[in-house]
Amino acid sequence: MDYLRTVINEEPSQISRLNNDENADCVHIKLLRNNTFVTVTDPNGNTKIGGLKASSGMVPELKGGPKLSRYVAEATSEHVGRKAREMGLRSVVVKVNGFSFFKKKRQAIMSFKEGFGNSIVSIEDTTRKPHNGCRLPKKRRI
Repeated sequence: MDYLRTVINEEPSQISRLNNDENADCVHIKLLRNNTFVTVTDPNGNTKIGGLKASSGMVPELKGGPKLSRYVAEATSEHVGRKAREMGLRSVVVKVNGFSFFKKKRQAIMSFKEGFGNSIVSIEDTTRKPHNGCRLPKKRRI
């Protein structure tokens, strides 16, 4: 009987945790070869009010500087992380996209976490990978 009471008492906490995960906002980090885009959206995919998006050219510390270095992705994501914390976001899901080395992706995620400070629910890599693509044309016979 005591076991059933403890199980019943534990269930609402698990349900509230699941609802918290479903309602978490999304952070989309897109790493391109010469630019970095970071956008914060609600669970439906709409950009948050207050303009929580930035590219490497929008960060005040990087004005006029090179946008190709590894530091740029870190600075951009940390800048958006600070703005998200100021808006009062509690938990986020980070989605990383881009054909770059894992080290650059990891550094961008860690710098966002440092700027944000709150909990990150999950991290997803949403980069599309080709599955051999279209069939090539026939070789020319000579």
